[in-house]
Amino acid sequence: MLNSTGDDNALFTAGPAHGAPPQNVRLGANDFLLDHLGGGFDLLYFTTDAALPASLAQVIQSVRTQGMPLKVTAVGAAQPVQGADQHLPDTDGHLRQSYGVPANGGAYLLRPDQHICARWLTLDAQRLQAALHTALPQ
Repeated sequence: MLNSTGDDNALFTAGPAHGAPPQNVRLGANDFLLDHLGGGFDLLYFTTDAALPASLAQVIQSVRTQGMPLKVTAVGAAQPVQGADQHLPDTDGHLRQSYGVPANGGAYLLRPDQHICARWLTLDAQRLQAALHTALPQ
């Protein structure tokens, strides 16, 4: 019921699906993906760009203003990404491959219980807003 029906879950050929826990991919010595997640909703946004798209940043700011804890992690960027709370370099592409994200703009939304509630091959602001609306009690 908390999972998004308007995402790209059925189009993925790899990675954790709706309701599954995230894969705890090793990022380095004593450093794993789950070490960087938790405490609310987590958005893993795969990008090498310097900033999140403005429309996504607006949705993120809007839900935060409403009191929703949403942490944004830019995956794949070598440097900090404007609009993201943290960045995780993925120099060998292992994280991208494990999650089945073929290009920039793919994303995963994790619930506070750290299970997947939505995933996109290409995320836009409208679809993020819809997924957050579905996941939040009204």
